[in-house]
Amino acid sequence: MNRNFLTLILTITICTVIGLLQTSCSSKEVPSGFLQKLVNFHVKLLHEGKPVQNAAIVLVAETPSGYNVLGITDLSGIAKPKTAINTYSRAGIPTTIYQVIVTHIPKAPSELANSALGKMSNAEIDAYREKIKAEIAAIPHPVPKEWGDLKTTPVKITVPEAGGSITIEITDPKTLLTVG
Repeated sequence: MNRNFLTLILTITICTVIGLLQTSCSSKEVPSGFLQKLVNFHVKLLHEGKPVQNAAIVLVAETPSGYNVLGITDLSGIAKPKTAINTYSRAGIPTTIYQVIVTHIPKAPSELANSALGKMSNAEIDAYREKIKAEIAAIPHPVPKEWGDLKTTPVKITVPEAGGSITIEITDPKTLLTVG
């Protein structure tokens, strides 16, 4: 399988998990052992001063906790991560040191809704997929591929007791600037 396809699958999986977490907030029952102390913390992602939207941000605690901390950047490049365990999620995150995984697949200009795909023949779907693949390959990817893997991401942040925010700016594929 090619790397672009695997990156796309990873991003879709992360986005699906985040979507499920966002819709599962209706569960009022807090799981036993769920952290009571979470702080508000936002991550802003910029590329050469411009916001990166629709990037999946996954925070992986240096000390394993059993919690998932995830967010998606909005139009202004800001992600407001939520903490989740099983199907329960809540705004805010635990204070600790995290490695940051960032994945981003830009939206292809010709991308169609899933309902439109259901009306296509197999040959049309194959042609559509090739077209989308070519469009995505032609779009600049602001997030370095190394950032999408826990083993290679250079991004590490500390979330303080007071919460807050951090700006991560991508100045080029090898350079990273974080501002508290």
